[in-house]
Amino acid sequence: MKLPLTIKVFYEGTSKDAPWVSFNPEFKVASCGPTPKKAEANLKEAVRGVLKTCEDIGTLEDVLNDAGFLMEDKKVKLTKATAKIENVEVAIPVL
Repeated sequence: MKLPLTIKVFYEGTSKDAPWVSFNPEFKVASCGPTPKKAEANLKEAVRGVLKTCEDIGTLEDVLNDAGFLMEDKKVKLTKATAKIENVEVAIPVL
């Protein structure tokens, strides 16, 4: 099963070994890595781990519902409107 998820990756810089941070707002899961690609891969692994644990303890359907997904007949559907996320530039007054 595949879920459409939002992933935000940004340079945080306080850790020498893993300065890149990745975040998934649907499940409120974060991870990090030495590169953006590794931070994203680590986040995907972390989300899979969270969902597997939820399945093991019997809370997967509730967690999916809280994140905006509906589970029907072993299929997952997105129940919330999908968001548009993009980088934009905003003019600010010169200080």
